[in-house]
Amino acid sequence: MVVNPTRFIAFVSRLRGGAGRRALALAVVAIGAAFAGAYGDAMAEPANPSQMGEATANGRRQISLADQLKLGLRAYTPADRQYLDHVVHLVQTGVLPRSLVDSTFLWARSRAVARKGRNPLRPIVYFQPALTLRARRLGISI
Repeated sequence: MVVNPTRFIAFVSRLRGGAGRRALALAVVAIGAAFAGAYGDAMAEPANPSQMGEATANGRRQISLADQLKLGLRAYTPADRQYLDHVVHLVQTGVLPRSLVDSTFLWARSRAVARKGRNPLRPIVYFQPALTLRARRLGISI
């Protein structure tokens, strides 16, 4: 049953005393139950294990480094994705320290948000030159 909210509010305002409050409370409960039913099914579906990273010691899932970088840095262009794939490869082979990538990732995200009064840039704009510079200081070419 679809209820027009404007007509319902007009109906409740005409009721006197406790009847109006009871009708309003009943409507709130009904709306809550409808949302719980609609979103409960979506939340009950199991996640696809192929999209998750490995389980940590406490049993929780961790996102993979590639997904973390691509989603967190908003890498939209093919060149951005190719650069991040190369970074992930260097981390997996042990050439580039993961801590260096993680700290640069967090800095780039905070830097992208900190631009007050201007349109925020994508974090990849800060991440790529910063990681290249920091890796060069360690003698690693990206």
